[in-house]
Amino acid sequence: MSSPESEVASIGSLASQISVLSAKISEYLSTSSQPNPTFDAGSTAVPKTAEYEALRAPLNDAALDLLRLVNGPENTLRSFSFSHYDLAALQVALSRGFFSHVPLSESGRKSDTQGIANGSSKPSASVEEIAEKAGMDPDRTARIMRLLATHRIFQQVPGDGDSFQHTAASALLATDKAFHATADMQMDDMLKAVSATTATIEQSPSAYSQEISPFSTAYGTSMYKYYEQQPSKAARFAQAMSGWSQLDRQVSELRDTFPWESLKDGKIVDVGGGSGHISIGLARQFKSLRFVVQDISPKMLAQSQETIQDLNGRVTFQQHNFFDSQPVSDADAYLLRQCLHNNNDADCVKIIQAIVPALEKCKRGTPLLINDVIMPESGTTTRHEEHHLRQVDICMMVTLGAKQRTEKEFGGLLRQADPRLTIVKAWPNPLGVGLLEVHLDTTSR
Repeated sequence: MSSPESEVASIGSLASQISVLSAKISEYLSTSSQPNPTFDAGSTAVPKTAEYEALRAPLNDAALDLLRLVNGPENTLRSFSFSHYDLAALQVALSRGFFSHVPLSESGRKSDTQGIANGSSKPSASVEEIAEKAGMDPDRTARIMRLLATHRIFQQVPGDGDSFQHTAASALLATDKAFHATADMQMDDMLKAVSATTATIEQSPSAYSQEISPFSTAYGTSMYKYYEQQPSKAARFAQAMSGWSQLDRQVSELRDTFPWESLKDGKIVDVGGGSGHISIGLARQFKSLRFVVQDISPKMLAQSQETIQDLNGRVTFQQHNFFDSQPVSDADAYLLRQCLHNNNDADCVKIIQAIVPALEKCKRGTPLLINDVIMPESGTTTRHEEHHLRQVDICMMVTLGAKQRTEKEFGGLLRQADPRLTIVKAWPNPLGVGLLEVHLDTTSR
């Protein structure tokens, strides 16, 4: 559902949209027996369903536009350009452990009866207690807590401005380790890297790559090499990616998108497949399929090998650099899953070209499956959804000198790699990772 950009936005029209959409969300929550969200630490997460997202996204567009009109451009831009100070407060809170220094009640998903203040039924902690546990001074602790509380990350105890309690947002960061790792990584490694974006463009105005990226500018090395040198931060990065990726859902999305049964007892080559978690998940769903997981890292390839005895050899592992010529030439499908968005255009062309000679030797119609984010064309979705996708696009630019692509841009890469490569079917997925089925036209051989 895209925003009605053709209509002139006004305070009255936006208020009406917000009223209608809010009522629909309330009705959806009621009919699906889901509780209404609150700011309380014990509030449950909002639904992650397509029906809820179809209402949430346009409501965000309307609500944010209403605030922009009411506040005017000067106030809106001031708030936007000062947002790095909010991130600085969150950075300190994460690095100094503020979220574990405020006790949680049972309703906050963790039993803790300490810290009851001023007769409040909710546990709390004083600024002095938080500062002592954080190993810093009370003055800066209080100032950071008070700024975060304006975003409803923590809240001051009513009647006691020097004590704080959890909210739903701070409780999430206190209890969800994967989400905490994601936020901590963003506020630590990535916030420092993104500040080098302008300097990187000044150094290289027309070209970018893993070596020419803000991350490399900030740390003097590429992201992958950096994490090889920093084991503790690499562990945090892996935990963050595990939570962000929602691996089980991604297996089910891929399982339900492509007609895997049509491959019968075929062989699928998972190019750049890491530890093989996607292939293993598919192999457990489709009992006749065989998978070859390829990755350049022996460490990644070794991670899952002891957990697949039940698959009777249907998943095997092969060390391979996907820039080199594809060694398996009798496959029934090749899978490139979330590899291309980690690379710039020139490297993507090389990756695809390395598969073409193998495709030429396979039977006609053997698919190359590109399982990656497919960016929507501008104006075809809500600005709320597009904003999230474009945030991730800039994330790829900052960290790896790479990008997210539309179907049209993928088509351009394929034509550069080999004019015979054609997208025969696309499965866009605005809420996750999409799929492109690509064939090599071999009729001229």
